[in-house]
Amino acid sequence: MVLLVAAALVVLAGLVAMTEAALTSASKARAGELVREGDRGARALVSILGDLPRHLNLLLLLRLVCELAATTVVAFVTVDAWGTGWLAALVTAGSMTVVSFVLVGVGPRTLGRQNPYPVGLVAAPVVRWLGRALGPLATLLILVGNAMTPGKGFREGPFTTQVELRELVDLAEQRGWWSTTSASCCTRCSPSATGSRGR
Repeated sequence: MVLLVAAALVVLAGLVAMTEAALTSASKARAGELVREGDRGARALVSILGDLPRHLNLLLLLRLVCELAATTVVAFVTVDAWGTGWLAALVTAGSMTVVSFVLVGVGPRTLGRQNPYPVGLVAAPVVRWLGRALGPLATLLILVGNAMTPGKGFREGPFTTQVELRELVDLAEQRGWWSTTSASCCTRCSPSATGSRGR
């Protein structure tokens, strides 16, 4: 019965990890298209992508809580079975490392990256509600993370990539708003691209 609690916590951690991967793979441009198409959950997804760092920090916290709680439950079971000692510690560490890597790290994240919009549309309303309920805590986590990181921190969090820019350019090309030459120039001249060449 106790192990069922641990299993439920691992499943929950996997769902959170899948949501993280889906949100980091989604773009506001495509989410805006889904709003215009009338998809359920699209407005919540746009809202989350507009403040992604705060929600990702919250999801990270929830995932860690689930994983650590599951590990603690398994530790209680192994200690009860073999007593305090190296055997219980090795069984707990070994089993939870494999479980966390496969059932939280690899599987759910792969599904999230493969299906960012189906997963995002389903999870967005719940994530948005959690963001509102635990918003001050998530904001505090960003501030603490920046304070503990050497150098100047990122006010919006270190999650910005070129993915959104490239998808916006692709969307503009498809609609005939932008030529391929202009898109290529924009991508080459973007700050991250320039920085990578300089390095």
